[in-house]
Amino acid sequence: MSRNTLHRERYSDLSFADKRKQSGLTIIELMISLVLGLIIISAVINVYVGSSRSSSFTNGLNTMQENGRYGVSAMQRGIRLAGFSPGQEIEPFDFTIADQDSVVVRSQLPTDCNGQSTAAQGGLAVNTYRLDTTEWRIVCRGNSAAATDMPLVDGVYGFRVLYGIDSDGDMFSESYVPFDANLDPLMVNSVRFALLVGSDGPIRSRSVEETHVLLDQEYATNDKLSRRVFTTTVLLRNRR
Repeated sequence: MSRNTLHRERYSDLSFADKRKQSGLTIIELMISLVLGLIIISAVINVYVGSSRSSSFTNGLNTMQENGRYGVSAMQRGIRLAGFSPGQEIEPFDFTIADQDSVVVRSQLPTDCNGQSTAAQGGLAVNTYRLDTTEWRIVCRGNSAAATDMPLVDGVYGFRVLYGIDSDGDMFSESYVPFDANLDPLMVNSVRFALLVGSDGPIRSRSVEETHVLLDQEYATNDKLSRRVFTTTVLLRNRR
């Protein structure tokens, strides 16, 4: 046998052995590959879910903060107009149509909070701010014939109002009292109110039982929403 023929036979034997070794994966190797793949996929999914929950929680808190701040600001502007009258002194509030969940502001203005003319009412705007427990938001309704509930701020789950009473005429409130139909509107020189504002949807992984203090009342909740109490005091500028 020639040297070239022997070399070709040895090369053929080596190629056959290499092909036999690389012919496929064993069942153990395949199972290990599958397990490693599942571990990687699970890690990626966990990171994605965690990131989505964190983003949802942050967005919910931001919306709650924005709604709370806007609600306080809007209510302050409305209540500061209580008793405004360029001509003569008028009662700043109407306690005959108010209740525990609303505050009714009286002012001499050309339009009410709905933007409707008050000419037919002699220029007197009577704006009712109240908690809509169906849609969970603060709404305002004027006193014109076309008055409707205008949404003011969404995501409000509690609303509480206390009236500052100046009983001795020194322009300071000696006490803060809840609504009473027998209150004298002309003795009120400030208003303290609280809003319980919540996130725009569930942002917690489980329900949490909490108690929120709104001035002189407590509100219990047990759900996946996050809530915060916003409180402020408004001094009436139109008391003579």
